[in-house]
Amino acid sequence: MKNWVRIFLVCFVLVGSTAFFVFYSLNQFNNALDNISVSSFAIATPPPTPFSDKTNKEQIPTPTPETIPTPATSTDLKLSFVFPKKDSEVYIGCAYQLSFQSLTAVRILDIALLDDGTNKAIEPIESGLANENKIEPNSKSLDWKVGVVWPGKYYFKVSNINGVEVENYSKTFTIRRMPKDISVDEKEQICKESESSF
Repeated sequence: MKNWVRIFLVCFVLVGSTAFFVFYSLNQFNNALDNISVSSFAIATPPPTPFSDKTNKEQIPTPTPETIPTPATSTDLKLSFVFPKKDSEVYIGCAYQLSFQSLTAVRILDIALLDDGTNKAIEPIESGLANENKIEPNSKSLDWKVGVVWPGKYYFKVSNINGVEVENYSKTFTIRRMPKDISVDEKEQICKESESSF
């Protein structure tokens, strides 16, 4: 009797494992298909050939289907920075708006602060700037509070816009340390003055 119970338990485990594996595999396959962008399979449809009535020699146009928008490419997503300008100065602890110009609406922006000397990216915790940023609709700027970094020359690198890989750079600018032994009002004044100089 014990042998039959063991055989039943082994069969139950095997059948259950197989069912779970099939369910998991199908789920992964469905997720992979869902992630494929429909726009990448868009095929340009040729314009329809007008119907020709040979008896009346009259051409009757057929309705044109709506054209499928083609996905944006990296050449469509050129971005240039309005701020920071070349040789501008910002101060650690001050908040600024990184403003840019782009021909297309920017929804998601992958950006990093890079050291001009080593060309290495500064970690988001130190730079005060997240790697991936959601941009508000109709906005052409991004809020940035300068983190605790070494004073020196830096620049921004944009590596991805709206899910498309790009390579855009800002001009080189300088990050300065806030002077010591000054009041909160004086710090705010320095932040305002440096922002207004752009």
